[in-house]
Amino acid sequence: MDGRTNLLRASPFAPALAAHPCVAVDIGARGGFEPDLLPLAFAVDAIGFEPEPEAFATLDSRGPWRSVRYLPVAVSGNDGPRTLHVTRDSASSTLLEPDPASIAEFEKPQFVTVTRTLAVETRTLDGALADAGVQRVDYLKLDIEGAELEVARAAPRTIGSLLAAKIEVTFLPVRRQQPLAADIDRFFTGRGFRLMDFIRPAHWRRDGYIIHPQTGSGTIPYSRGQLIQGDYLFFRNPETIVEPDRALRAAALAMAHGHFDYAAGLLRRPDVASWLGREYAIDVERSLRSTSRRFGWRAWAAGLKQQVRGLSPFVRSLARLLRNR
Repeated sequence: MDGRTNLLRASPFAPALAAHPCVAVDIGARGGFEPDLLPLAFAVDAIGFEPEPEAFATLDSRGPWRSVRYLPVAVSGNDGPRTLHVTRDSASSTLLEPDPASIAEFEKPQFVTVTRTLAVETRTLDGALADAGVQRVDYLKLDIEGAELEVARAAPRTIGSLLAAKIEVTFLPVRRQQPLAADIDRFFTGRGFRLMDFIRPAHWRRDGYIIHPQTGSGTIPYSRGQLIQGDYLFFRNPETIVEPDRALRAAALAMAHGHFDYAAGLLRRPDVASWLGREYAIDVERSLRSTSRRFGWRAWAAGLKQQVRGLSPFVRSLARLLRNR
C-alpha cells in the first residue's frame, strides 16, 4: 500500500474529517482513483468515470476510500453522441481528433495513432452527477486528453461547488482545436480559484526519451526537452469559503497535497477554530504543528527514496558519457 495512505487519519483532525467527508470526482479514472488524495482516503467519497469498456472492467471498487464507485459514462461538453479515438497508447485516447502533424518532430506516434474508434453517448458533468444522485463535489480531477475545458465550461453547478481541482494541461495542441494551459488557467482563475502548483511536468525530446540531466547513446546524446504537459492544481480563493465545514474540507484537501500554509489560513479563522474546538476538542495550532511535522517526515523519506532510486540512471548515464568521450 502507498505510504501516504490515510496519513491524516492519525491526526487530531481525523474525527472532524470523518464527520465531514469530501466528495471527490475523477474524470479519467483509468487505472484507479486519484492517488493524490490517499492521505485523506478515509474521509473521501470517491466517484470515478471511465467510458472505455476494457479499462472500466479492470477498476476495483475496493480500497482505502470511505466509499468508491465507478461510472462507465463518457463526459463531454454536451449531451449526445461523440466519437472516442482509441490510440496506440490507450492512455492517450480522446474525444478530440488527434493531430499527428502537431508532434511529428518528436517521433512519438503512439500518442496520436488511432487504432480504432468507439461511438459513445456522452453527458455533461452536471448531468452525469445528477443522474448519480451527487449533490456537491469538493474535488475534481480532469484528465481526458484535451476535453478538460469543454467539460468544465458545461458544468457550472459542479465548478461552483468545488474547493480544489487538478486539471491536465498541455502547452502543445496534440489534438485538433485543443485548448492550451493558458485557457485552463483563465477559466479557473476567472471563477474564484488560484493556481497553487504545477505537478509532474512532462518534457519531450526530439531525439529519444532520455531527458535532462541524463544522457543517451543517440546522435544527440544530451538535450533538455520541451515542456509538453502536466497538471495544474487549483485551490479556491479562501476569502470565498464562508461555511466552517467547507473551510475544513478545503483545508483537508490542501493538507493532503502538502499545502499546510494554505490550510492554516482557513483553520485559524476564529469561526472555524472555535467550531473545531467546541465540536471536536481540536486545538488548531497544536494540531497543525503535529500534522505538518508528520507529513514532513513522510515527505523527507519519500524524497530520500527517490534520490536513492535515481542513482541507478545516473550511473548508467555516466557509463555512456565515459564510453562516448
